[in-house]
Amino acid sequence: MSWPKKLRTDRRYDSELDDLKYEYYKDLRDEKVRIQSSHGFLFCPYCPDKRRREYEFHELMSHSSRIGKYSKSSTFKEKAKHLGLLKYLQRLEDRGEKFSEQKSRDQEKADVCRDAGSKSWKLQRSGNYGKSAYKMWSDRESGEIDDLIEDVLLPDEKNESVKNDENLTSKSPSVKFTEPPLVSYSTADEPSISRAKDELIVWPLMAVVANIPVVFQNGKYVGESGSRLRDEWTAKGYNPLRVHMCWTFRGHTGFAIVEFKKDWTGFTNAMTFEKDFEIDHHGKRDWEMKRDKGNELYAWVAREEDFKLKGPIGEYLRKNGDLKTISGKETEDKRKDNFLMSNLANELVIKSQKCEQLKKKISRTEVLLSNVMKQKEDMIEGYNEEMKKMQQIQNAELQHVLNEHKRSNLQLEARKQELMMRENDLKQREALTESEKQKLNQQKEMNEKAIQEQQNADDKLLKLAEDQKKEKEALHKKIIELESKLDQKQALELEIERMRGAVEVMTHMGEVGDTEAEKKKKLIEEELQEKQEELDALETVNQTLTIKQRLGNDEVQDARKEMMQGLKDSRAFICVKRMGELDEKPFHIAVKRKFPGKQAAVKVAELSSLWENHLRDPDWHPYKVVMDGEVAKEILDESDEKLSGLKAEYGDEVYQAVVKALNEVNEYNPSGRYPLPELWNAKEGRRATLKEGVEYIHKLWKQNKRKKTF
Repeated sequence: MSWPKKLRTDRRYDSELDDLKYEYYKDLRDEKVRIQSSHGFLFCPYCPDKRRREYEFHELMSHSSRIGKYSKSSTFKEKAKHLGLLKYLQRLEDRGEKFSEQKSRDQEKADVCRDAGSKSWKLQRSGNYGKSAYKMWSDRESGEIDDLIEDVLLPDEKNESVKNDENLTSKSPSVKFTEPPLVSYSTADEPSISRAKDELIVWPLMAVVANIPVVFQNGKYVGESGSRLRDEWTAKGYNPLRVHMCWTFRGHTGFAIVEFKKDWTGFTNAMTFEKDFEIDHHGKRDWEMKRDKGNELYAWVAREEDFKLKGPIGEYLRKNGDLKTISGKETEDKRKDNFLMSNLANELVIKSQKCEQLKKKISRTEVLLSNVMKQKEDMIEGYNEEMKKMQQIQNAELQHVLNEHKRSNLQLEARKQELMMRENDLKQREALTESEKQKLNQQKEMNEKAIQEQQNADDKLLKLAEDQKKEKEALHKKIIELESKLDQKQALELEIERMRGAVEVMTHMGEVGDTEAEKKKKLIEEELQEKQEELDALETVNQTLTIKQRLGNDEVQDARKEMMQGLKDSRAFICVKRMGELDEKPFHIAVKRKFPGKQAAVKVAELSSLWENHLRDPDWHPYKVVMDGEVAKEILDESDEKLSGLKAEYGDEVYQAVVKALNEVNEYNPSGRYPLPELWNAKEGRRATLKEGVEYIHKLWKQNKRKKTF
């Protein structure tokens, strides 16, 4: 395995481990899993070992760290459990608490916050509360975060200390302080800043708004919408994202949750929002102490007490937020930044290595191209030498034929002279008989025929030599043409590889704004496209095979349709199922729990009809695309408003039935959005193959045949 692939595997493993670790941490944080027994000692809730159950705080931290980080025999799930326990213990330690001391410290913190709130509205009435407390957040450095906490959260304590100093000075004006005070304001405020940074706040920042006017109408409480409040507070500069009204089965509760941005600007807006209400004596402390609350709104930033409340406020805060300290948020942001920098550094290393690999490929391609060109030159030189040898052999053969032809002509001419002499001799001899004269005439005619045949043979020989010469020239041209095409194909393939390498190098090495490089890259890509089209022209044979394959697939689909038509009423394990059809059984069960008798039947019909319409609606597509490595995958969006509302109102069984039908429609008919029949294996819960359908029909045929026989 290459190290980039191994690195991606390790990242995926770490990501899954972090997700599982956070789930177990949430169980511990929400006290679904406890680590303290009724006798007061600590124990590990994830270890089945009964011999040692009692731990000190640091012993339990060491135990969870050893198993979660260093154990080689532990499973993936055991490591995630102990890492979640370690994170929970570190959180308690960072807050300066041990498990047994947590309740007393929370009580002390509540008393301090209550005293600070009392001082705040007193100072506001005296006019000492300055506008500097609302300074905007501009940077995320830890020093500026402390300044922001000091300005926004702790202005009362500073003003109180300043006021005390002024009172001392006014009481004794004759006394002059020649030495600076032993404790400065910053030193005195450090415990308050630390306490504010360690205070648990719901994150992302949310505020609770109370005393919203409601009216009882038609059996339920109703109130104004959150959009008007959001617009009003946006105009005042608080910039909330949304205002969520809290509802129950009785209607509007008179409470609302105001959500702010997740960044430090949202933190500043939320704290300013809370302080403004406290200045107007409409904070949380005023809400708890006043009996006559009037018609004014009360608001405060959601903290640990609100997070743990029962009812719609606590449920919404636990569902959409998490308890974090400011110092914990700083640490988390720094960890994310470090993780991002690490990923960017790794990506840079991978890109550099890819560039090096591309350079090596280009160098190898250049060497291969030079070798091919050298081989081509050697082939051309060898071809020229062979052609010279063939021409020499042809010339020698032609000269030999001409010499033989001349020799034959001389022989025939000599024979002719001889015959003419014999004719003259016979003419001179009067005593020659008629038979001898006839023989002489026959020999003469035969001689003339032989001469004619020899002439015809000579003509044919010349014509044959010319035809052979033409054929050799045509063959020579054909060989040259084939070699030229072969060279063009090889050169085209090498040119395509070279251009692809050049495009990849320019893609990885090119800088933004390099116009010449982009033009050159565009020209190379166009030329590469032309070369690729030329190469694709040589591969058209695959179209015939594709057509044959499609014809075969059409025949198989026709056979499958005929089989489904025959098995449409079957109730055996091989049957026909309508993919995307909604199962109404979970709807009956869920509705009967909430509605009585006849009303339940009507409600089931309405609910199933409503979700049938949702499933057929092409505009509703609750899916999202995620990247699995380098592959894009489409998964269900569980945060979809319709699905989440259905799950919250009717339970998980109805939700799963709708999700199942939705996935079937998305898989089998995403464009039409209506149910389609499909050959189904009910025993294994999957799509049946054509072979399984044929075997089932053959089995039925055998059974019917036996019945007829008996």
